[in-house]
Amino acid sequence: MEHNRTVSTASLGSLTDALSPDMLNGGDLPPIQFNEKEDFGALAECNMIGSCNADPSGRMCVSIACCRVPKNTADWDRILRFGLVQLDKICDNDYSLVYFHHGYEKLNKPTWKWLVTCYRSFDRKFKKNIKAFYIVHPSTKLKMVFRFMKPLVSIRAHSKIVYCQRLSELAQYVMLDRLDIPLEVRAHDKNLRARSVDNMTNTTGLGNYGKSDIPAFSIQPGFMRVFGGTLSDTDEVPQVVTDCIQYLSLPKNLREEGLFRRCGNASELKVIKECYNTGQNIELSNYCPHTIAAALKTYLRELSTPLLTFEAYPTVSSWSDFAEDKQKALCKKLLENIPPVHYSCLRLLILFLNKVISSSSQNLMTSQNLAIVIGPNLTWSRHTITTLSDINNINSFTQFLIDSPQMFDRESDHDIGSSLQSASTVTS
Repeated sequence: MEHNRTVSTASLGSLTDALSPDMLNGGDLPPIQFNEKEDFGALAECNMIGSCNADPSGRMCVSIACCRVPKNTADWDRILRFGLVQLDKICDNDYSLVYFHHGYEKLNKPTWKWLVTCYRSFDRKFKKNIKAFYIVHPSTKLKMVFRFMKPLVSIRAHSKIVYCQRLSELAQYVMLDRLDIPLEVRAHDKNLRARSVDNMTNTTGLGNYGKSDIPAFSIQPGFMRVFGGTLSDTDEVPQVVTDCIQYLSLPKNLREEGLFRRCGNASELKVIKECYNTGQNIELSNYCPHTIAAALKTYLRELSTPLLTFEAYPTVSSWSDFAEDKQKALCKKLLENIPPVHYSCLRLLILFLNKVISSSSQNLMTSQNLAIVIGPNLTWSRHTITTLSDINNINSFTQFLIDSPQMFDRESDHDIGSSLQSASTVTS
């Protein structure tokens, strides 16, 4: 059942005035300016804004929980500055936005004019790379706001909005077990489902929150699931990893601009996953490099145990706390403690990424750029939500690995990088 079904005439009038073309395009409301060095204190501790690698396409996912907005004393301009600072850290790459509307109350609601200020403060820097805006448990009034805004914003921008009446609907787009969903939101969703006549049956991606035991695809008897599986089931680098890396190592693919940063084709990615998961033959050369790169990131992200393992997470997520002269020894110890197949797979990946940055003059992917899109797929916490600070540290550690391929020089290693050498000899 939705709330706020009745909207007063006065509210409609103020909304119409606030969302007029003149007001949105200029008016007397300047956009908010922010300073990344501002101390947000308790506002940062309320966990109103979070981020994680919950988007199946490999994009960062930023979540905003309305129920965590400070009650009574909400300083909306300060909240907006805080939000802009958080988005500024990731908006140079593609990202998704999830907004949990439950908890919107009179005690902590902003004015219409503030909403306009908010709209105008999100300049092109923030808008161009947002690929999806998921609104969870939207009210009638909120939908009305976006209907009023539809003629005033671009068709492309409005097409990114996705309303999710239930968490089960959101699960079609993001991995809920990686998302920081407030307990109030979960309880509200449970109440809605209890009152609903038509309970949602598609629970793919729900993790421990109502997850179905029915697999997404029909798997052949005796064939082990690839995506969503575990590396410990084998003693060698998985075929999907070597296939993707060999294909992407072709000179023409290494030169592809935005490799690993640009999104692949979602429907083609689904086909690739299904083929590997069901043991069907697949020819990767029929797909574009961006889709294959997305498949590799997706495989890493969907591992039941991350490539760097859960045990490495505390060290990696606090990487900046360690002095630079200590980091090499610390990294070496970390690599020695991960299982052999994890080490072999990571080594192959890093050697390949080192090849990618050797073509950075053409693909525009430096070690820093690669670390941003690859890092969150290498490790995550088993029990806690990954914060922006954690992600920055994970990315720093990943960049350190990419820039230090010599960390993988072990006399006992067989040359698993030979596949890179053989692939690089194939001309475009």
